[in-house]
Amino acid sequence: MIGKGTKLYSILRMKCPRCHEGDFFEGHPYNLSTMGKVKSHCPKCDVKYSIEPSFYQGSYYVVYSLGVALFIGIWVLKAILFPEAGPGILLLSIFGSLVLLSPLLYALSKIIWANLFFTYEKEITNKKIVNSQND
Repeated sequence: MIGKGTKLYSILRMKCPRCHEGDFFEGHPYNLSTMGKVKSHCPKCDVKYSIEPSFYQGSYYVVYSLGVALFIGIWVLKAILFPEAGPGILLLSIFGSLVLLSPLLYALSKIIWANLFFTYEKEITNKKIVNSQND
């Protein structure tokens, strides 16, 4: 269902959007020293991740959308599970989830943004394997 070749595979595994093999980020989203740092090139297919200067500023639109989706999801869950809870509980749960999930949302926004501009190329992966076997 979510195999190689789909955008969702690249997003959920945080892999290169072009070859789905190399890592996209320098480290884990919750590692504060490397949080949100995108590698300059893919270690497998050697694609340059930053097409132009300030390329990832467009990911701010994506992180805003993810934040709105999170807000709506928490609001619906609160309405279903705790209908008698007041607006203070809703505010605290939204604020708490945003604080806890902000590094993940930041990383997801960058990989989603990159997947809008790069397409999966199966031939790239096969060429790299063939070239490394011939060497």
